[in-house]
Amino acid sequence: MHGQVPAVVISTADLDSPMTDDKPLMKALGRALNLISYRQRTERELRERLAERFEQDVVDRAVDDLKERGLVDDVAFAHAWSDSRTRNSPRSARALVREMTAKGISRSIADEAVLDLDDEETARVAAAKFARRLAGNDYEQFHRRLWQHLQRRGYSGSVARRAVSELWQEHETASGHPLDE
Repeated sequence: MHGQVPAVVISTADLDSPMTDDKPLMKALGRALNLISYRQRTERELRERLAERFEQDVVDRAVDDLKERGLVDDVAFAHAWSDSRTRNSPRSARALVREMTAKGISRSIADEAVLDLDDEETARVAAAKFARRLAGNDYEQFHRRLWQHLQRRGYSGSVARRAVSELWQEHETASGHPLDE
């Protein structure tokens, strides 16, 4: 179920009765549920946001409860993040790992989430999306702007070079002009 936040409704009746008497915990859980209703969060993101309003022991208990219920899961977050970025705004595996570790995902979990990504393929998708804006540019502008675009998305020089070359060749073939590299 990677890429989706599980739909779970939690009411106070679902919680153990000792917890329902713990008002700070109930408030922290309410705040946490509100935060994850907007988007999936990493454990660290949730802890940081809850720590702004609640004592550390309350934060720990709330996060532990949500982890037990499967509502906070760094592995699921990492896979969902990787899937979403690859689909909507392709980046290199290296860049995705960097983004995930910045959000508090461990390096090993982040590495596992991008294991199946092919930088050549995602670079080509990212380049093709951006290349549409470059129609009518000469080779130098096309190459420079597309190269920079791919570099900002974390692709290595060799991967970016191949993607740019392939797209320039397609552009020239489609326009009926000989290559003027």
